[in-house]
This record gives sequence, C-alpha cells and structure tokens, in this order.
Amino acid sequence: LDDTINKGDTIILNPVVTGGTSVYDYLWYPSYLKTSSIAVSPTTSTKYGIKVSSGNCYVKKMIKVQELRKKGKNYLVTISKDSHETEYLVSEDIIIEYRLLSGKELLDEQYKKLLNAINKDSIYQKLLKYALFKPRTKKEIFMYLDKLKVDEMGYFLTKLEKLRLLNDDLYAENYVSESINYKKIGPRKIHDDLRTKGLSDILILKYLNNYPKDLRTKNIEYWFEKKLRAIKNKPYLIVKKNLLTAILNKGFDYEEVISFLDIKDKVLHDEANEEEALKKELLKLKEQYHKKDLKTPLNQYLIQKLLAKGYQYTNIKKYL
Repeated sequence: LDDTINKGDTIILNPVVTGGTSVYDYLWYPSYLKTSSIAVSPTTSTKYGIKVSSGNCYVKKMIKVQELRKKGKNYLVTISKDSHETEYLVSEDIIIEYRLLSGKELLDEQYKKLLNAINKDSIYQKLLKYALFKPRTKKEIFMYLDKLKVDEMGYFLTKLEKLRLLNDDLYAENYVSESINYKKIGPRKIHDDLRTKGLSDILILKYLNNYPKDLRTKNIEYWFEKKLRAIKNKPYLIVKKNLLTAILNKGFDYEEVISFLDIKDKVLHDEANEEEALKKELLKLKEQYHKKDLKTPLNQYLIQKLLAKGYQYTNIKKYL
C-alpha cells in the first residue's frame, strides 16, 4: 500500500539500502517536490530515517518472500505484507517465471502481477488434472471452466492445445474405435454420446461410417447371448421383449435388432422353456386363487393372469 507522508514526518526505511542504490529509489513524490526537500540520515547501522522538510511524498512498502517449501509437485510460498503473512500454493512454473527465492522483495505492482499469475496457475493446475484424468472435448473443457467462473477461457484452451491435450478430431476417432471394439455399443448411442460432448455430425460420421454391418451384427450377438443367460425360463414373448429392449438400449437400430431376433427365434423358444415356466406359474396362481376365495371361475382367472404375464394362449389352453 502507498502511505502518505506529510511535512515534518519521519519514517524508518528498512532494510538497509546498500550497493549504490539510493534511498530515493524507494520514494515516489510529485514532480514539483525536489529531492532536496527530503532529508535522509542513518538512524542506526541498519535503518534510514527519512525527514520530509516540505510538501508531501509517498513511500512504497516492500513485500517480501519469507519462505519456500516443497509440497508434492508444487511449492508453498510464504509472503509477508503489512506485518501479515500469507501462504500460496504455486507450481514450479511460477517459481521459475517470477524467480521467487526466500528474501526476495517485491514492489506492489510486482505483487499484484504475481497474485494474478498465481490465480491463473491455480485454475490451470485444476484444469490440467481434469484434462489428464481422461480425454476431453472442447465443450467439456468450456463447461469445466465455466463452472470455475473463468473469464479468459482462450488463454487456458491455448495452453492445453500446445500440450496436445485438446483435439476433437482425435477424440472422435478414439471414442468410436473404443465404443465399437471394446464397449461393443451401437452406432446410435455412439452418435448421441458424441453430440452430447459437443462434436459435430460431420466429425462424428467421419469415423462412425467405418462401422460395418458384419461388426454391428457381431456386437448385437454379443449382447443377445449375455442378456439371454439372465432371463431363462420366462414366457417366450417376455424373453423376446426384454432382449429387444436391452439391445436397443445399447444403441443399435430397431430394424437390425428385430431382424437378428427373428433369425434366432428357435433359440429363443428353446431357451425361454415356456412350458416349464408355465407349469410352475399355474401351480402358484391356483394357490393364490383358493386363498382369495374368488367368485371368478378358476380357468378364467388363470387365463387372464397368464396372458398378462406374457404366456401364449395356445400353451395356456394346453395345460388347463
């Protein structure tokens, strides 16, 4: 802070001014005020007393780096100002750029620039961690910076691009390849996911058009076999409906899935084992019927319940 020094005031300047540096280098005064108006005399061997004989002038208080301590990959910097000490966590880049060393003194303007740089650096370190955790699109970076309430987004985007951490084209290529070959999901879901991440249709289709039909069929079959194991001994129609829903949710087109299920119809009938499931369901429903003492005829009650559960009418009639 700038302190006004009035006529007749005496202040003590600390530390010692040596090495050819004039004490006047620490003073800012109006142009009409000559240096002869300021009397400088040592008060001790380590301090200077400054006497203002006419007019007013200002003295700039020095800000000092008290300590640097390593903390992980960063540094804790302790800076004293106005008898108060403040700690800042900074990266090595800031240490090097501002040549921060214990005992270094800073003018107010230098300190303001340093604080601005520390704030930017703090945001950048968070952003870097976010970008390195997994690949990100430009839209995801924009949204993250917006969440941090950052104004100078271009500054941070440029830094990431220089590190080759921000490349939507490469992101689209890798995402499509991973989705097809490892996640085994369908083109519709891949497209929707990438649109949500801010990529254009042109860029998405550039790589999604390389998803051949035989590979789509192979991935549909993967989900068919996986889901079928979990829904055995159910009504045929229920098994088919559940499989259709599960595979569609993986992003495949309706026509392709229906066509595939039609081809697998015999497998569905065999795996569903509807007749065995029907027998068990009949016994359970009969017990419920007798416990409730219903007036509805038994067969009518059973048919209604079994149809609602997805059993085929021809099979129901066979066991009544």
